[in-house]
Amino acid sequence: MRRLVLLAGATSLIGAACGPDPKTGDCTDNLIAGDLVITEVFADSKAPPGGSGTDEGKEWFEVYNASDRPLELEGLTIVHSRVGGTPKSHVVGTVTVAPGQFFTMGNSADDLLPAYVDYGYGADLGDLFNTDGGKLALSCGSSEIDSATYETVKEGRSRQLTAAQPPDYTLNDDPLSWCEANGSEFDIGNFGTPGSENDCTPIVIGQCNDGGTMRDAALPVPGDLVITEVMPNPLAVSDTEGEWFEILAINGFDLNGVGLDRAGDTSNPNVIASPDCIHLNAGSYAVFAKNADPGMNGGIPAGTIRGTFTFSLIDGSVATPGDVRIMAGTNVIDAITWTSTRSARSHALDPDIVDPTGNDQESNFCDGSTVFGGGDQGTPGAVNVQCMGSTAGMCNVAGTPRPIVKPAAGQLVITEFLANPAGTTAGVDAAQEWFEITNTGATAFDLNDLGLKGSAATINLIQSTDCKSVAPAGFAVFAHGTDPLVNGGLPMPDATFTFALGNTTGSLFVLDGATELDKVTWTSATDGATDQLKPANTNVTDNDTAANFCKAKTPQTYGATANFGTPKALNVCL
Repeated sequence: MRRLVLLAGATSLIGAACGPDPKTGDCTDNLIAGDLVITEVFADSKAPPGGSGTDEGKEWFEVYNASDRPLELEGLTIVHSRVGGTPKSHVVGTVTVAPGQFFTMGNSADDLLPAYVDYGYGADLGDLFNTDGGKLALSCGSSEIDSATYETVKEGRSRQLTAAQPPDYTLNDDPLSWCEANGSEFDIGNFGTPGSENDCTPIVIGQCNDGGTMRDAALPVPGDLVITEVMPNPLAVSDTEGEWFEILAINGFDLNGVGLDRAGDTSNPNVIASPDCIHLNAGSYAVFAKNADPGMNGGIPAGTIRGTFTFSLIDGSVATPGDVRIMAGTNVIDAITWTSTRSARSHALDPDIVDPTGNDQESNFCDGSTVFGGGDQGTPGAVNVQCMGSTAGMCNVAGTPRPIVKPAAGQLVITEFLANPAGTTAGVDAAQEWFEITNTGATAFDLNDLGLKGSAATINLIQSTDCKSVAPAGFAVFAHGTDPLVNGGLPMPDATFTFALGNTTGSLFVLDGATELDKVTWTSATDGATDQLKPANTNVTDNDTAANFCKAKTPQTYGATANFGTPKALNVCL
């Protein structure tokens, strides 16, 4: 921004009795229409904390010398009015404004001018209107030099003529060429650019500012872009902050006016609105996120985010698929659906199949495998990793993918846990706690994508490209680590967890998404002995009752520790 000074010799801002006769309104200079342009209006000052809310001495408007010479404003008549109101006027005294200068006039006395006001008209124009707007006009006699209306006044914000084009006296006739100041604080709590170039650009439907020139936005058509990646279920941060999806531009286009949408909800699309052209070149990626702040959204690279959305992505199921689509008006440019996604991993299109029909097949997607930001896996704003592993909802058996088999209701039962390992050495509990589940059904199920949870909010997901199957009457053990020299000599654990079980009180959950498959609670734990569910009570109802558990004891030792229990074996207590 720049602020030009008054020409040499123009040190007096308000003339004395030597000015023109206020009754004639004739200007000393030969001003013509367009020499002066009204460029900014500040009608409603915001009081500082504890201060007065009055606008006296704080209202102002700005004019711009659009000519190529210094202009003498002596005799210029300013008229302030509104429909149905009584116009009020002021005749300007001896003032000279340089070419290209932005010049502010305010409702202050000449000896009480704020630093950001160049000329005071006192109370002559009355109050600028805070509601419904008003009109300012500049004239020499019966010849109008410029006029402009102001409306949509907001406390503490000026209304500015667009910065996208040089100030022009015909441009400011269009209310769509005005916008709210958004960048510069000229006084505490008050924003605008008195005496300087404006800093806002209005959003014009269908147009955008391309390096200072307004042009039509180039909306995409089908085939111009492909949705390549989606993160419906982040783990590093909440869904409300960390959801995102990604597109790849096949051909160049503008994002201005593009709609981000779900077919599976009732909300209108979130339309990308920006006064400046947001152009995406062919071969470029764009990420759309719930939150644009990398410190809040799980660490999505800031330079990749080109828009935000407010709707919620869903994990997806066969009955209720997840979906997202890109719109241009009512036209669907591209869309994808999914029936399963994994927590903390994106749903990523194989880079060898990047085309608008290839992403219609869910089998062409797989789990993101590259860690970014806060620990989730995906490649926001970059090329996806080839799909060599399992697809979402799938796991591999000897390299061949198949659908993950989830436990049926009541089929997975928590049957044993060690909450208080023997010994008092620091770190023993954190190394040697474990628990066991049993498959009570007639068919196998997979542990893949199940969640393990203790008393706290932490959920550990069982994630593996290979199928982690539990046979009928089979067992699975979960521990803090897989090294038998550290975990107390356990048989190989099927998965690990990070939360503490609790020596006195505690609880354990096994989850399938938000569905609780089984839960146990306890109010005490014996040092060095597991709590075993009695074989006759091996079901998800009986293990809710503490009396159906007993303490492991001699000869039920395992490994090389003093702990008692039967990991991955039948319980023997009666």
